[in-house]
Amino acid sequence: MVTLLFVHGTGVREPDYSNALRTIRTEVRARRPGVRVEPCDWGSALGSHLRAGGASIPGFVDQDGKGPAAPAPEDEEVARWALLYADPLAELELLVLTSAAATTAPFVPGAVARGDTLLADLTRLTDHDSLRAAWTDAGLDVPLQQAADALHGAPELRRAAAAGATAVVLPRLTARALVAYALNRSDDGDAGRLPAGRRDELVDRLTEALGGDVRGVPEAVSAAVRFSARLFESALGNRLAVARRTAWSGKSVGFFGDIVRYLVRGEAVRAVVAEAVRAQSGPVVLLGHSLGGIVSFDLLASGTLLDGAATGPGARPRKVAALVTVGSQAPLLYELDALPSRPFGSGLPPGFPPWTNVYDRRDLLSYQAAPVFDTEATDVRDVEVDNRQPVSAAHSSYWGNERFYSVLCGVLDGAAGQ
Repeated sequence: MVTLLFVHGTGVREPDYSNALRTIRTEVRARRPGVRVEPCDWGSALGSHLRAGGASIPGFVDQDGKGPAAPAPEDEEVARWALLYADPLAELELLVLTSAAATTAPFVPGAVARGDTLLADLTRLTDHDSLRAAWTDAGLDVPLQQAADALHGAPELRRAAAAGATAVVLPRLTARALVAYALNRSDDGDAGRLPAGRRDELVDRLTEALGGDVRGVPEAVSAAVRFSARLFESALGNRLAVARRTAWSGKSVGFFGDIVRYLVRGEAVRAVVAEAVRAQSGPVVLLGHSLGGIVSFDLLASGTLLDGAATGPGARPRKVAALVTVGSQAPLLYELDALPSRPFGSGLPPGFPPWTNVYDRRDLLSYQAAPVFDTEATDVRDVEVDNRQPVSAAHSSYWGNERFYSVLCGVLDGAAGQ
């Protein structure tokens, strides 16, 4: 039986690790029931922390906090969600400011304005059993009724509803605002944790319940969103970066601290992973995310898990049948000549297992491996996926990507056939 060993990335601690492990187990079990998915939580014992209570950080207070969204990528749809993750009411307010929204619909005696109808529908969303179930299944931390009540009282929605010309797109923008509101207030602060496909399906259901059937938004709104996203980055970003340094430091220290500490004292982390590998029966596929990919790569490249002489002809790993890295920086560190195990230009040792490296162009912490290794002598494959999330959320969104699991299952099948 094949075992998939999940080696987490930088800054990951409980309960985030268990949540990710649970998701991977569920998705793999649905596709390959015979594969075991086992944990390798090195961060709880060996991860970095501020040993002097943050004394090195000016004004540091040990508290949680959230920063602004990352700069919007060029993709227009992703750019809009980046803005919504930062401000769920942004599209509604931009709609009112555009010329398309400035025209007031003609008054018809006895007719109920479409904006008023939408406001009424908003108060009755929980009457839809299927919609209520879909909201619950999405795992949003904010109840549907609470989100609807908050949006119903928002001046931005009231102004948009009063602009009659906006009625044709208002249901969809309201639905997007509802989902963004709930994601923005998630307990773990990760707005991108809901896979884009499920997010968009939930928006479709809400749009239908609010009487809408139009997917698009006016070009004027799209242009305003693009402009506002750039303005958000240039004007607000710099001010917030300084003002919220205290809040961010507590979260970022684990992220960057783990990388720095591993590069200086990585032996203990690699030993934990090696022990976890040896504890498994049958072939093992190492799944390393982010720094976990660096750890897994270094462990294999060092020859620790190779039978006999690591440099002998045809040497193969004792346990590890394949390596899968996801959003990992191992290729970059190799090119920078900063990997503990392999100096640049040395390539991979004989017997290194087949390596599949998964990356997303919007994940700025993911890199390509094949261009910097001798792929004629080694089995290194880069696979690009699209998590359909903004830059700020792409790095942690692989576990909801169907394409990723398709690639992973191919690797697992290959390991089972060895």
